[in-house]
Amino acid sequence: MVQVAKSDFVFRKHMSIGEVDAENDTRFLRDCFVDTGDFEVLEDTSCSQCIVLGRTGAGKSALLARLEECNEKVIKIEPDELALKHISNSTILSFFEELGVNLDIFYSLLWQHTLAVELIKNKYNIDTPSAKTNFFDSISSIISGNRKKQQALKYIEEWGDKFWLDTETRIKEFTDKLENSLTSSVGAGVPGIKFNTSGKAQLSEEQISEVVYYGKQVVNNVQIDKLSKIVNLLAEDIFTDPQRKTYILIDRLDENWVEDELRYKLIRALIETIRKFRKIETVKIIITLRTDLLDRVLEKTRDSGFQREKYNSLFLPISWTKEQLNTLLDARVNALLQYKYINSNVVFSDVFPNKIDKVTPSDYILDRTLLRPRDAIVFVNSCFSESQGKTEITNSIIQLAEKNYSAGRKESLEYEWFVEHPFLGKYIDILSHKSSRFKFSELSKEELEPLILDLVEVPSENEDIVVKSANEYYKSEYPDSKAHLSKFTQNLIYTLYKIGVVGVKVDGVSSVKWVHDKTQDLTPNKIKNTSIVYIHKMLWRALAIDKRG
Repeated sequence: MVQVAKSDFVFRKHMSIGEVDAENDTRFLRDCFVDTGDFEVLEDTSCSQCIVLGRTGAGKSALLARLEECNEKVIKIEPDELALKHISNSTILSFFEELGVNLDIFYSLLWQHTLAVELIKNKYNIDTPSAKTNFFDSISSIISGNRKKQQALKYIEEWGDKFWLDTETRIKEFTDKLENSLTSSVGAGVPGIKFNTSGKAQLSEEQISEVVYYGKQVVNNVQIDKLSKIVNLLAEDIFTDPQRKTYILIDRLDENWVEDELRYKLIRALIETIRKFRKIETVKIIITLRTDLLDRVLEKTRDSGFQREKYNSLFLPISWTKEQLNTLLDARVNALLQYKYINSNVVFSDVFPNKIDKVTPSDYILDRTLLRPRDAIVFVNSCFSESQGKTEITNSIIQLAEKNYSAGRKESLEYEWFVEHPFLGKYIDILSHKSSRFKFSELSKEELEPLILDLVEVPSENEDIVVKSANEYYKSEYPDSKAHLSKFTQNLIYTLYKIGVVGVKVDGVSSVKWVHDKTQDLTPNKIKNTSIVYIHKMLWRALAIDKRG
């Protein structure tokens, strides 16, 4: 039952139940954190799940923020503060990559080196040369007589002579050492080389083979054995107290901290490194990844032998139920309005009307989300904004708020998927003014061909599965064109399904499949002429959908 607001209560400007990003949502994250069962798993260093997977707004960063709040020994690494652009801008490394020298081992060693030094620096508070000397003296006495571990310690001394400084300086030092090794070794074997893009053009096929040979030798001998022994040293002699857990947190890997091609290789190498560091039982390295970014990493680094099945045990997929999101909304509404709206605690149903379109307001709102906290928070905030100066939230206010919310969600989806599907906005617009559900066969040639003509002008570097099938249709001739048009439409609807824009009822006996269903197994080929396409309620207002469909 809706509670009657205090006589002097009004919704004021800028009232909200939180921000869309965890970095600016500290108050509500602290007071209203809802554990769906993921936090306990993530905090437990004996649990292998350490790669938090989820869509934008699913709560990945919130989990890391909670972990940092609840634990003392936490090391945060910001990707954009590393010197990885130094690698991207290196003409020497680019020269060898273009010739075919695989630098994957180097990228993996770079992460191993960085993480190992961060752990040591944090544990022993090494911030000066003298502190570093004290560390070496204390560890040397512990591992005296163990030749392998002394080699590991010597590795740190050789490569980390500035490791009390910032991470950026150490990575630049590490990279410079590899560049020097490559140029000196290859230069001695193949004299007179210019290590830049113009230098490649001046090489004969025989010289290229020699450069690749010497280059691979250098990369493959970058202290691999010594570095692998460091992990053993950390596990067996340094991080041994089961009561003192240490966490390394790496967030925001989906941002533009380095150019995409290198970013995919570095993320793959980071995942490889995390698996190696699992040997240290009291240390847990935790990263967040958008699900679509992981898929792109797998696709772009496939030739490197990266197989998802080998790493499934590391993944912690984030998902929410309606009940959990209701709990989150109750907690946040109470944190905002406790004792302000009525003389006691407040829950979501106290503030919103009993019914809207014959369902509860919470169902109405959550049915227009992808079951992500961010969507629900944005919708409720929009309702508060439209209620400014009023004492209650009415059905008409919710519907007015939905108009802005729906347009914002469309824009948000286009931004979220821009790298993989740069023309997603055009794909979504094909649904404008349609019925809320329609047969796949109702997408006619006449309405699809203008989109196809737009897409065939797209440069090949921006080609996704929809653009590719548009080109195949455009180049085909009757009767093959009919099959190619069907394939284009299948790929179009499947892409919209994958993003969450539509659900698909494949046949008369199946249920509607949505991408957030854990049992979903839809593929483009399963979509038939008789399949029914359901447009997500989140976009009904933005696309002027006929909800009577």
